Amino acid sequence: MKKYFLFDNEPITGWNYFWRIFIGTMLSFLLIGLWISASAAYKRTGAFNWPKEYRIVISIGIPVLTILNVLGNEIDDFGNFFNWVGLIFTIIHMVLFYKNGNNKKNQKKDDLFNDEINPEDLLNK
Repeated sequence: MKKYFLFDNEPITGWNYFWRIFIGTMLSFLLIGLWISASAAYKRTGAFNWPKEYRIVISIGIPVLTILNVLGNEIDDFGNFFNWVGLIFTIIHMVLFYKNGNNKKNQKKDDLFNDEINPEDLLNK
């Protein structure tokens, strides 16, 4: 249970991210859900090896998106600002859910195509 609240480097999958955000949204009225959403976003961005600054900004933004989604029409009086903020973080939220974070498989593929050819090795053969 403790792992849901920690901001550590545990990589989580897209489905784990989805379920943690879902639970966080359901518990957002207790304010515990916002913490769960923030830690899930932090861990999911860590699965992509994004810089720590991005991880912090996104872990703040995803709970803001949760608040914007829960409040809905009540904040409509402020104009389009919250709509644009919500749209930006919705796109980030979808990237976190759908992007493949399994870097081990991708790293093997990249190693096959990014091998540098050393001219000295060719001459020595």
